[in-house]
Amino acid sequence: MNLQARTAIEALRAGVPNRAAVRLMGTEERGIEEAFDRLLASMWQPDAPELPGIGIAGGFGTGKSHFLGYLAEVALGQNFVVSRVVISKETPLTDAGRVFEAALRGVVMPNRNDDPVVAALAILRDSPDRMEALEQAMRNADAGFAPIFAAILFLVRRSSTAPETIRKCERFLSGARIAAASIRPALSGAGAARLFDLKLPPPAELAEQRIRFVSRLFHAAGFAGWCILLDEMELIGRYTPLQRAMAYARLSTWLGLPDMGGYPGIGVVYAITDDFVSAVIDARQDEEKLPERLALKGRIRESHAVRGAIQHIGKVVGRHRLRTPGLDELVRACTRLEDIYSDAYDWTAPQLAIGERTATRTMRQYIKSWITQWDLQRISGEGVEIVEETMTTDYREDADLAEPPPVTDDEAN
Repeated sequence: MNLQARTAIEALRAGVPNRAAVRLMGTEERGIEEAFDRLLASMWQPDAPELPGIGIAGGFGTGKSHFLGYLAEVALGQNFVVSRVVISKETPLTDAGRVFEAALRGVVMPNRNDDPVVAALAILRDSPDRMEALEQAMRNADAGFAPIFAAILFLVRRSSTAPETIRKCERFLSGARIAAASIRPALSGAGAARLFDLKLPPPAELAEQRIRFVSRLFHAAGFAGWCILLDEMELIGRYTPLQRAMAYARLSTWLGLPDMGGYPGIGVVYAITDDFVSAVIDARQDEEKLPERLALKGRIRESHAVRGAIQHIGKVVGRHRLRTPGLDELVRACTRLEDIYSDAYDWTAPQLAIGERTATRTMRQYIKSWITQWDLQRISGEGVEIVEETMTTDYREDADLAEPPPVTDDEAN
């Protein structure tokens, strides 16, 4: 039995493709892949601006999650740190801090399995010049970072700093709280008691600075950049109008759309349902109503960001929509899956008919149909008739969805 093949089949059977399934099945979406390559190539280029992020659209079961997984493998192969984040009640798009923390929890690093912040700092400890250069950059008033970031780098690069103090610093960079009193003694012991102002900025600004700092940390450690993949973005369609407006504004910043700043060194790709424009944006007149709602609250810059994100989603649905699989693509996918299934079970999977082709049948339905037929033939020697049901996306508004759960004691510490 081939373990990688077996793992891939189990994931595809469940409809949640993993890294093994993505590597073995590949993709046919060359146009979107080329746009993604251009996005990655623009990261941290001194002589050209970074390109804004991109999106992909498709119906339920068309392979959005599979394609995001494929893009993750592409980015890892180009030495990018990669995070996949599913937008949910626990990770509302309106909360930059929660998205950041989820991104760090879901990080995959090229050739490393460590905590991402710990790993990057460890690399820099072995490269003192790069560590010192990053610390000096943090001290530059024009960089826009609170002095605590430079103070932390000052401490973690010194061998005399106690391990517990270093762990507190690492946890703070990843999103945990920190008390100035807990690191002031270490600064005093290093003769830097008066060198740093340890006052923290407001929580929202601190979240923004953490995102920008960790991106620079990864770059200083030698990685090409940070690729963040946002899945199930259609959940914002269930937010209330004000929450939805703030979610659009946050998306605009994550993507780095014009006039919104963005985060240097971070390339974002999101996946969204292809009926989102008609079912949410058009049906609720979001582009007309939501910018005005924010403008009336004096949030002019964010009101412009709302319109930018809405227009971006409209272009994605028009240009980067996952295609309905054609006959040649289905034949290639079935042949690849036949080989994977045979390797997974040491059993020669017989050739199958592609099955009924309709305009609404998705690649996920084809794949699960083929696997189910092979399962029953392998186990019982009998054929099977497949019955399929189409699922629809629920866009009913729910005020609770954009409110994250309360902070736990573990998160606070």
